[in-house]
Amino acid sequence: MLRNPNTIPAGDTVIEDRALEPFFITNSSSGGYTVYERVNRGKDDKAYLRSVCYPSTFNHALKAIAKEKLSTGETNHYSSINEYVSKWESITKAIEKATLMEV
Repeated sequence: MLRNPNTIPAGDTVIEDRALEPFFITNSSSGGYTVYERVNRGKDDKAYLRSVCYPSTFNHALKAIAKEKLSTGETNHYSSINEYVSKWESITKAIEKATLMEV
């Protein structure tokens, strides 16, 4: 679902980092997390937010971002398991470096 970037409630906590881009996490004042992706659509290239998922914990939000980055990255064709695993490790290490949490 796409939404206007200005519709995140003022009481939500927004968690952004270059390692997560184009994704970011919000924590609702009611306690839930949401992972969003920044996207541009339409002939005027208008900015929107795509709701990715509603994880129960911050760590699950980080894992969801890592999975999204792997599947929506510059390639979606891997010629070997080793290449796929190497890309996964590269993504998770970048997130772990930024958060100091294991993904």
